[in-house]
Amino acid sequence: MPYRLYVFGSNGEGQLGIEAADIVQNPTIAHSWPAEKGISALCGGDNHTLIIASDGSLHHAGSTEKFQLGPVSSGQPKNHHFKRTDKLGVNFCAAACESSAYIRNGAPKMVDGSTVTTISIEGTDHWGEGAFGTLELPQPAIDFAAGNWHYVTILSNGDVLGWGKSRLDQLGPRLSAQQRITKPTLIEENIPFRPVKVVCGKEFTYLASDPSAGEHHLLGRDKFSLRSTMPENIKDWKQIGATWHAIFVLFRNGSLAAWGKENMWKLLPKDLPAIEQIAVGSEHVLALTRDGKLISWGWGKHGNCGNLTMLDDEVKNDMVSGVWNNIDIPGTIKAICAGFCTSFVLTENVE
Repeated sequence: MPYRLYVFGSNGEGQLGIEAADIVQNPTIAHSWPAEKGISALCGGDNHTLIIASDGSLHHAGSTEKFQLGPVSSGQPKNHHFKRTDKLGVNFCAAACESSAYIRNGAPKMVDGSTVTTISIEGTDHWGEGAFGTLELPQPAIDFAAGNWHYVTILSNGDVLGWGKSRLDQLGPRLSAQQRITKPTLIEENIPFRPVKVVCGKEFTYLASDPSAGEHHLLGRDKFSLRSTMPENIKDWKQIGATWHAIFVLFRNGSLAAWGKENMWKLLPKDLPAIEQIAVGSEHVLALTRDGKLISWGWGKHGNCGNLTMLDDEVKNDMVSGVWNNIDIPGTIKAICAGFCTSFVLTENVE
């Protein structure tokens, strides 16, 4: 059965993979997405989007002005369609504001035919996040994430490496004084467990252990009480995501926890139904309920929470707060993803 990728939200630079329009409120099919391909991962920067397809191929759309999608010909500041890149076998991607990074476990080594783990980065360097091209990592990676100006990866031996902006402790206190880290560097923070999951906010890094133990740890300042309001543990977590200023944890029983900045919109609407999947963007959340319905809440100014007409006066200052918006999309939803004020829904459709 063919796949369809529905997109909505901010699209001034074509980052939704459709012709540029500042705001797309209604889910729209991105016809440039190959109908035969599923999605393994999606990440978004300020004005660009990266997608790893189910076959390991990498596709991208959006602004190329800062070279965040690699070298481009002059006169091509925007890519309005998802284009397949020449990068194959990509395991992880991450995107900061104006850069993109990719990790390949088992990349072939040209000299002797052996394999290595490589990390590549493209784009503009503000805080050291784009200061190198391609490097080898000492171990395979098991997870990878980006904040606005920093990157963090977890290696298979449990080491945590980071680079980019460090002056607010987002790469740990030891590296904070350097302010900018220009290559993947070991975060020698006293992490009291072996991390397997990382997500990043604007200026923080959040690490979690295996769900059976549910240990977790925050790198960064206690802004918006991110550290002081952390629950004791997050046992049986299923998915973890972060907005710029908050953390969301979906548990296997379908419940959702969140903490962090809440003075603009309530992180959790009342009486949420049981949730199957979440996708957390810069300031909004998409959720797929266990009965197959798509809902959203948060800052919806750019259409990233869908068309809010039905909510009428319940929306104040473009904030879907304390309630959620229902979004109707045809077909069976297979994956939901979110970026910087952007939303993506992959469906499987019976022709």
